[in-house]
Amino acid sequence: MASQAHNGNQLDKLSDEAKDRVAQLRLLFVERCKENLAQIRQILGDPAEAGGLAQQQRADLIKLAHSLAGASAIFGYKELGVTAFKVETKLREAKYREADLAQILDELMDQLTALV
Repeated sequence: MASQAHNGNQLDKLSDEAKDRVAQLRLLFVERCKENLAQIRQILGDPAEAGGLAQQQRADLIKLAHSLAGASAIFGYKELGVTAFKVETKLREAKYREADLAQILDELMDQLTALV
């Protein structure tokens, strides 16, 4: 995904050794994204309370989205980071429409699937 590619200008400033290390870390990030996708599916597959996500499900998704948003930015996956931040923000709202959350979660899962 071209819009997800890391900014080459910043990498050009690094030594070859540093570029190799960044490439290794990016591969680890992608592997972690596979795990994140599986975790999201598991959380959403767990039975929710009537009226939405259970408190623990919500807390787990907030933590996962927060971590994903920060790491995505570090490794140059801007759109993924923005979407993860939207998920986190929506879940932190006192009241939100389930349909809005579902749409953002679908977008996040689609982006993770495309990445891995």
